[in-house]
Amino acid sequence: MKKRNQATIGMIAAIVLLACACPVTGLPALGGDATPTPDFSFVPPATEEVPTQAVQVPSNVLYSDDFSAPSAEMETYSGEDGTAGVENGTYVIRSTGDLWQWGKSTSQFADTVVDVDVTMTVGPTNDNAGFGVVCRLTEREDTSVDGYMIAISGDGYYSIRDITASNMTALVDWQFSDVINQGANATNHLKVTCSGSNLSLEVNGEVIATASATPGDDLSGSIAFSAISFETDQPVAEAHFDNLVISQP
Repeated sequence: MKKRNQATIGMIAAIVLLACACPVTGLPALGGDATPTPDFSFVPPATEEVPTQAVQVPSNVLYSDDFSAPSAEMETYSGEDGTAGVENGTYVIRSTGDLWQWGKSTSQFADTVVDVDVTMTVGPTNDNAGFGVVCRLTEREDTSVDGYMIAISGDGYYSIRDITASNMTALVDWQFSDVINQGANATNHLKVTCSGSNLSLEVNGEVIATASATPGDDLSGSIAFSAISFETDQPVAEAHFDNLVISQP
């Protein structure tokens, strides 16, 4: 199996925040004056107030999104080799070239756990496409990027990779795991931890990879979702991300 180690160079992020202005419709007008019924008083039925309960959000949750509406946090991007953005209730990364495509967060996060569901909806016939989470993503002055790519593939492999100046090196090279659900339209739950020097990947409730961050690397940055096809003759890959929760360890 052949997996490429290239990263996208110089993505331009554009955050799209849509606002909806909804007109207020008044009550329908009554025609003419009403004539009261003699000796009759209308008493509205008694109603019992039901106390509302506030939804308790765990204190360690930094951000969550089910992508039911356009996201103010995750970027919308469109370029020659791919797109990123909310579509039909999921965050979609579409890669049409030979480089990793990703969409990143506006905020910077340190010591985070990223929980997300991911489904490969389009890929090469042999399912040799990658998709995953990038943590601690930062951009240099020359527009190259640093960070950590923690990814799985449609044919059941996983990897943890250090990104330095848009070049990837393996901390955990591609290895197979039958924990990963394979093929188009198969959903996997990813839990990616980037805390201090500890990097880990949990898939469908089982930890399958751990690594140590490179000393001296940034300990905070954006998070991003990514996708790529590893087959040059079938370059289209599309991954849908949903039910995102970013929390502190």
